[in-house]
This record gives sequence, structure tokens and C-alpha cells, in this order.
Amino acid sequence: MSYNLADLPKEEREKVDVDLHASGIAYKERYGMPFNYRDIEVLIPTALQDYFKQRVEFFRGNPYHLGKMPYVAKEK
Repeated sequence: MSYNLADLPKEEREKVDVDLHASGIAYKERYGMPFNYRDIEVLIPTALQDYFKQRVEFFRGNPYHLGKMPYVAKEK
């Protein structure tokens, strides 16, 4: 098994891309970062719109799968 994403079929690469967008939305929501849902939704192929919405709901419901913001100590 290869870990090179370029070796995957086009359909699988598109699903990986959709997953990255969906997890990015949930991550930004969790930390109050600005983003525009509609701009991201436009990037998703129409055939994967339902899959995208399912993945967004999955990541919203499972915040522990997302990374944590690094702690940055503020200087005085």
C-alpha cells in the first residue's frame, strides 16, 4: 500500500479533499476563526455535496478528532 495520495484514483483524491475541507470548517468553528461556508461549498464537486455535508456534521460532532491550538505564551 502506498501512502502517496497522487497514486489514488481521482474519485478517492476528491473525497480526501472534501474531508480536508470539512475538517477545516469544524476546526475553524471550534476556535472562532473567520471563514465563509459558502465559499468553501462552491469548491466541492456537485456529486460530492451530500458527502461533504455528512463529513462536516461528523467533524462537528466529534471535536476530539481535531487538532488543538498550540499554546502561545504572551510576552509582558
